[in-house]
Amino acid sequence: MQTLYGPMTRVERWALALGLVLAAALMWPLRHYLTDDTFIHLRYASNVAAGRGLVFNVGERVYGCTSPLWVTLLADAIAIGFDGLTAARVIGMAAALASVGLFLQLMRRTVPSPSVRAAATLAWAGHAWMIRWSTSGMETSLATTLTLAGFVAFTEGSRWGARPLRTGALWSLAALARPEAVFLLLLWGVFLLIEADNREGLRRLVLGTLAPVCVYGGWVVFARLYFHTFWPQTLVAKTAGAEGVRDHAENLWRMARIVGATDGVLAAVLVLALLVGARRMWRSPAPSQRLVPWAWLLGLPAFYASRGVPVISRYLVPSLPVLGWLAWRAAERWWAGEQPGPARRRLVAVAAAALTVLVLAQNLVVYRTQVLPHVRTFTPALERSLIAWGRWFDRHTPQDAVIATPDIGAIGYFGRRRVIDLAGLVTPEMVPGLQRESQEDAVAGFYFASFARPDYLVDRAAVGQSLMTRSPYHACLEPLGDTYVPNLGVSKPEPVIYSFYRVDWAVFDSLRARR
Repeated sequence: MQTLYGPMTRVERWALALGLVLAAALMWPLRHYLTDDTFIHLRYASNVAAGRGLVFNVGERVYGCTSPLWVTLLADAIAIGFDGLTAARVIGMAAALASVGLFLQLMRRTVPSPSVRAAATLAWAGHAWMIRWSTSGMETSLATTLTLAGFVAFTEGSRWGARPLRTGALWSLAALARPEAVFLLLLWGVFLLIEADNREGLRRLVLGTLAPVCVYGGWVVFARLYFHTFWPQTLVAKTAGAEGVRDHAENLWRMARIVGATDGVLAAVLVLALLVGARRMWRSPAPSQRLVPWAWLLGLPAFYASRGVPVISRYLVPSLPVLGWLAWRAAERWWAGEQPGPARRRLVAVAAAALTVLVLAQNLVVYRTQVLPHVRTFTPALERSLIAWGRWFDRHTPQDAVIATPDIGAIGYFGRRRVIDLAGLVTPEMVPGLQRESQEDAVAGFYFASFARPDYLVDRAAVGQSLMTRSPYHACLEPLGDTYVPNLGVSKPEPVIYSFYRVDWAVFDSLRARR
């Protein structure tokens, strides 16, 4: 395996420049995008920066931050005086742009044709899901970039895996950005063990496991000592209530739709190339090497399906550049044949250009019909709903007030009050109730009253003030107002209404005594 196919050609330089311009141009209309989960990270980060610890609610050590690396970066930015949300957006957009250069580097290490490398880079630069999350203030683009950087290191050298220390370090950081990347570390460990049959293999095993043990292992030890658990609470909460073959099938279908929307053309090309034209890909002398990207690409959706995690697009983005890389690599080998001449190379260039047009067209349609409309409607809706009410709680409630809400980010960050998480992400006591019944029924039945008595309650439903008809305890609720949100996401286009109540616990006790 060659380490690099010569210096960068003119077509590659042009593709990189155009790719960066394209990505920046697509990000610009999304620059004000907001999502409630961003404020969960910011709440943790602001508490860290203020010296209150890695917590959402002060004094409650719950492992609810799935991206400790992201929280650390934001906490550092806040501590030196930057606005946390601005820092999150800038880092996210910078990481997205860096992924374009890294994707080109990965192609240069593994694909001989400059035209294919250039075409693939331009196609990745316009990836709709990557662009969508790059401006949201979430960790998605950072995790994707670190994953890509790890694959660049993995394919460097005379053979894949020749840079074990760098590869392990980058994938360890990716795992601290997104917990699913731990799967990459496990695959990496299997690869190292398989080839640890000689002195060189043992050297790679030692160097390759050094960073994961020190970096991610250090975090795991900290999490066990600080949170008293190895597992993020979000992993438990998000799978509550998901069981049965039907749930798993629906989850697989949801993931297929997400991937198909932006990468359906590339996935089809990959399958076709493997079936009819890329047999040379299976002649690698080291099977463990070629299986690592495949296992990551296929294993991540399998993990989500087995755990019953309700997947949204940002969960899959770190695996999608690997899908693109494998598809373009297979296509190039299919088109080029065994000994490509000048005519064949021209055919490869034409085919790569045509495929780029198709892939970009597919992603631009998703961007235009799904991403852009969602951002333009959801962001102002979030500002006038949860953000506005979070500020209301900050101005009009006592410092010791407690708020129960199914979406905790903006309410917690702007309200600066203790929050009871009705989804269980930072309130583990809520999870048993969610495992027995839906969140709507658990809230209507006041399951949270078994462990907390919040002063205020936020409900999310299809109609306003729905608890006044659904809850047997509606008499203890004083409606404060409600606000309309047209949709919660691309995968949840249905409108919802947030309703806000004050809770009279004396009335609740009287009602429960009669039941």
